[in-house]
Amino acid sequence: MKAIKILSHPFVLVICFLMILISGQHLGGFYLLYILLGLSHGAIHSLLAIAGVGVLLFSNYKYKRAFVYLIEPILNISGVILLSLSLFLFFYNDKQQYNYSTLYQTVPLITIAIFVMSVATFVSINLKKLQRTVTG
Repeated sequence: MKAIKILSHPFVLVICFLMILISGQHLGGFYLLYILLGLSHGAIHSLLAIAGVGVLLFSNYKYKRAFVYLIEPILNISGVILLSLSLFLFFYNDKQQYNYSTLYQTVPLITIAIFVMSVATFVSINLKKLQRTVTG
């Protein structure tokens, strides 16, 4: 149970997201690097990533995982959707298939799998809390 609480913490989710390994043809690195490089161009995946991280950190700072208000799980789930959409659009908009080797190599796939597990536990916990908040 303690491992699930750790894996579903917003900070762990954000760190897993930023530390996803991307393997390019000439340059590889953490997804954080690609977010920062995309910000100078106004890339949609970078803007969505910054918005998602901002929503998750704001929700954690403002409500401190108390799950008393209805807005907290909604903010958390919307933050995860923004992060996932950022990662999806990063690969979808890669028309030259520059970073597709990420999807074939073991270590980058493991980092993506850890992020997906963190997302799954985070969303399931927030959906349970949302249900409890709505039903009273």
